[in-house]
Amino acid sequence: MTKKIKKLSVYISLGVIPFGVATVGLVSKASHANHASTVDAAQETDGAFRDGFYLGGLDAEDAREVRPSVGRWSDPKDRALFLAGYQRGYEEARTKRIAEQRH
Repeated sequence: MTKKIKKLSVYISLGVIPFGVATVGLVSKASHANHASTVDAAQETDGAFRDGFYLGGLDAEDAREVRPSVGRWSDPKDRALFLAGYQRGYEEARTKRIAEQRH
């Protein structure tokens, strides 16, 4: 009887371990994706980022060259966020403008 129990526990272990490993991998990927979306959400609610996004979009809509005025923000962190927002806003508006021109 003990030999059967040992075999059964080995079979159960071999069947359960792969599912456990897969589950850990999925949880890890989910937490990474959650972290990335949290960073984006925090960034997109920041005033400097939103300012840059808006101005970048305006420049792209009017087909002006890229000229982010980072001097609007004195803190280096705010300047970096402004620049990131400007680049994203410029690219999104530029892509939209090009797509509209093709149609």
